[in-house]
Amino acid sequence: HVYCFLDLYPQNPGHTLVIPRSYSENLVAATDEDIAHCLGAVRRLIPAVKVATGAKGVTVVANMGPDAGQMIEYLHFHVIPRHPGDQVSLYKLGPEQAPEALGEMSEKIKAALLETLG
Repeated sequence: HVYCFLDLYPQNPGHTLVIPRSYSENLVAATDEDIAHCLGAVRRLIPAVKVATGAKGVTVVANMGPDAGQMIEYLHFHVIPRHPGDQVSLYKLGPEQAPEALGEMSEKIKAALLETLG
């Protein structure tokens, strides 16, 4: 029901996006079913992202509209690992990540997801 993938321009390594397979522009336009599937995936990802990145906290956000920082007109949720003193901004892109770095982080999150789901 959803796709989960790493942000190419993450606020912190491990910044993951969750999107429904069916299109909707934003949270208000989405079906209740799509929202439930997305938030279920977000809930399951949070512990894995924390384990994979060593983060103590996570920010979850869905921006709605360009004035709120939504750059892509497709409903998506950000799962952003947080660390003390980080410089996370919900309105600008982070540095672009190399494919190798994304692959390594993806594998860490997948392993942690399997571990946390038991």
